[in-house]
Amino acid sequence: MTATWFIQLVVLGYWVPQWSDGNGLIPGQDVVGFHNAAVEQAEMIALHGWSSWHLRPNGWGISGLMSAWYVITVPEPWVLVPIQALLYGICTALLAKLIFAITEKRRLALLAIAPAILLPSAAMVYAQPHRDLYVQFGLMLAIYGWWLLLQMQQAPFKHAARLAVAGAGLIAFGFLVAWMVREFSAEVFLGLAVLFVLLLGVMAFLHLRQSPMYVRSAVASPVVAALLVVGMFAFQSGDFFDRELEREPDSSNMKAVPSAEVTDLWHSAAWLPSAMDDTLRRLAGARDHFVRGYSHGRSAIDTHIHFRHVADMVVYTPRAVQVGLFAPFPNQWLPHPEAPPVRNAYRVLGGLEMAVLYLVLPFLLYAGWCWWRRPAFWVLFMPALAWVMVYAYTVPVVGSLVRYRFPGYVILVALAVAGLAQAVVDWRGRRRQATVVKSG
Repeated sequence: MTATWFIQLVVLGYWVPQWSDGNGLIPGQDVVGFHNAAVEQAEMIALHGWSSWHLRPNGWGISGLMSAWYVITVPEPWVLVPIQALLYGICTALLAKLIFAITEKRRLALLAIAPAILLPSAAMVYAQPHRDLYVQFGLMLAIYGWWLLLQMQQAPFKHAARLAVAGAGLIAFGFLVAWMVREFSAEVFLGLAVLFVLLLGVMAFLHLRQSPMYVRSAVASPVVAALLVVGMFAFQSGDFFDRELEREPDSSNMKAVPSAEVTDLWHSAAWLPSAMDDTLRRLAGARDHFVRGYSHGRSAIDTHIHFRHVADMVVYTPRAVQVGLFAPFPNQWLPHPEAPPVRNAYRVLGGLEMAVLYLVLPFLLYAGWCWWRRPAFWVLFMPALAWVMVYAYTVPVVGSLVRYRFPGYVILVALAVAGLAQAVVDWRGRRRQATVVKSG
């Protein structure tokens, strides 16, 4: 909280006021629009009462939440800081708890969460009223909820029932928070929920093979997760980016389609279930949406890439991993001659951050090698990587990608730091062993 106030009121208020809109917000960012829409709605509520409140004024759920708080307090961004600090603090605490469940070492867990506090990209999330903070809060609640559903598999049924209620409640609440501020994130949550049904099913099978002591608890775990999937599916519309990319018509109607337009259609894969194929089509449509709207940005990359078949996405996967984990790339670290000073500050800070992370991220492999047998590792790694990959496929603008991927990316960085710390511990242990052998 102190760091956020310092950035808004001191750094942007006194040190570099030319980088601020006068309210501690950085001009040219979405946050200025969020604040202005929230102020307008707060004024309407003050004049006409709470009947004037809408969740998404101008289509922004974050503005609806901000306006309600502005009515209760004052319409200034700094009054949101305690809420931002609380949400980010909960995210960091849950991340530390899950890292500890993996490593069983408190010092490693504390080291692992340091990037979540110190990285410049993290400061951009918690020091400005971005939607990404609320989405991250929702994601961490959901991940911890899934962890509780996994824990219930080896618990007596009464205790398992309490874990099921707590886990399902956290998942549902996290889903709703993310949906309120960024509606299409609901579909990403739905995809993660399906992955966890599979993970919980596999873990239940393994637990029952090893020890059939808690059969009801083990079976109930994936069942509860499956019911949550049904609830999420019924709640969200499921048509996000549906009109961005049309399907190829049936072969009987192909003659009516001009050949020039065929390349702008999605070619369904007959071997894929229709629901999965349609999800991939809308994912490809989301990429088209960002390319059409934001390809003029200075940090845009791969804007010539379009997906028209699932095979296109498979071929792009290695590049998507590269973009998701390692962008911005070195050619984007230096100031751009046409960019304003604040944007160039982003580029330099982002470059310094990535220069460090290039050294740290390889230890994600070491973390996997050390802890792949521990379920908590997969509870963190699986949704984090899936989250990053979704946005690596769909957002070809690095400046936006850094924010969109952050909720999952910060988890991967934490795991990599834990892997690095464990590598140092193991190296020291081997050195001590070698010294003892030589002295003996």
